[in-house]
Amino acid sequence: MSRAGFPFLFGIYGKKATRDTVKVLKDTGACGVLLLARNIETAEQTRALTSELVQRVGRPLVFAVDHEGGWVLRFKAGVTPLPGNCALGRCGDEKLAYATGRQMALELRPLGIQLNLAPVLDVLTQAYNPGIGIRSFGSDPVLVGRLGAAMIRGMQDHGVAACAKHFPGKGAASVDAHVALPTIKLPRRVFERDHLRPFGDAVKAGVACVMTSHVRYPELDSAIATFSTKIIGGLLRRRLGFNGVVVADDLCMGAVTGRMPVQQAAVSSLAAGHDLLIIAHDLQAQAESAELIEQAVTEKIIDRASLARSCRRIEALFDPPRPKSGLACAEEGARLARAVARLGVRPARSGSLALPLRRSRKPLLVIFPDFREVSERFTFEGGPLGPERQLKRRLKAWGPAKIVRCPIENDKINGLAESAAAAERVLFFCFEARRFPGQRAALQALSRGMAKKTVLCMIRGGWDLALADAAMTALDVGGYRLTQVEAALDALLA
Repeated sequence: MSRAGFPFLFGIYGKKATRDTVKVLKDTGACGVLLLARNIETAEQTRALTSELVQRVGRPLVFAVDHEGGWVLRFKAGVTPLPGNCALGRCGDEKLAYATGRQMALELRPLGIQLNLAPVLDVLTQAYNPGIGIRSFGSDPVLVGRLGAAMIRGMQDHGVAACAKHFPGKGAASVDAHVALPTIKLPRRVFERDHLRPFGDAVKAGVACVMTSHVRYPELDSAIATFSTKIIGGLLRRRLGFNGVVVADDLCMGAVTGRMPVQQAAVSSLAAGHDLLIIAHDLQAQAESAELIEQAVTEKIIDRASLARSCRRIEALFDPPRPKSGLACAEEGARLARAVARLGVRPARSGSLALPLRRSRKPLLVIFPDFREVSERFTFEGGPLGPERQLKRRLKAWGPAKIVRCPIENDKINGLAESAAAAERVLFFCFEARRFPGQRAALQALSRGMAKKTVLCMIRGGWDLALADAAMTALDVGGYRLTQVEAALDALLA
């Protein structure tokens, strides 16, 4: 059988169309490419990469990207760094959500990207969720559904297919599926009421794709959702009436690889009813998965007619409808980002210090995450020191201040507590103390005797508030894009 158009989105390596990349795409017949931060330098380079790959592979390709805004951003420059779902959820405005989708599409499509793996429609609970957090619109399923549907329409009205994720909803997960397999033990009634609803709204909005999650839901099926015909065929296809492309989340994630090889997972997830599989990181697994699926079709483990139907669904992604109107405008995107960022800032606790902070002759000690430690895992506009440079410019105009870098990955905060003890006031920009040892160590140190003179500025989720002393004033920013850092400083500094 011909492999051309095989149902894969493969991750590739490098920022140019290398011989190895072209070979694996030709040999496997993969229908598309998932662009990651390792493939993206500038908008112009990305456009050249997608164009050259199509030319050298010799057939059309689907190019996809995780362009959620906020936490999940692949572009350091050239595309508007939008604040993300948490900030949009606090705005609660469907017009802003639609405008966000529109801006995404108008900027991505000229780069050759037809599919955006967004929006996240997971509904948060009160419990800390390390894999979703600020990627979610919030904890109200009605709000999540409204804003998600609006963003989907904004994207698809302007020429880029959207993908609702992570079906059937992993907002209640307490484990990050990138690391291990989460199990969600909610009663079916509660799950369907609170977590399934936004996906129904997405289907009604005409979403092109739905991505499933690597999560076990015992009330729905004993099998992981990725391998569950009950969840894909029963819940998504028949119950919600979805007729578009069903995408499996990256099969290289720990929730899968901790249980089986990627190659086996590819066969099992395709047999369960997926149309499109993502293998983002393993070149050997990519080649072997294509061979194994071809063998599974020959041995009738995978139905040939079902595979043909999947290929027909995928065909719609190669050339989404032309934009109804508009061209990408960088200034319009910047205005949108600033507006959403400003509305996304929320006071979290009124402690001993009142906001905004007034100038003083004594320097304000500002503790800021050392983003260089995580620059391989997260994208920052202007590089890992971009947010810090922006902070320095603002503080220089405001008054005397001293910036101290705080570790993220390790808890060696040598000298930080002493500097804070000597300072009159402390401003701590906290990058998820629940997750990162260095941030937790700093927050714990400040909570011991220094809470009354400290302002906690949470830039990766409000869950850190529970770790802070009750006397500590706190602000929840909802993200760490430059516009959000600027909006936080507007609220923090008089």
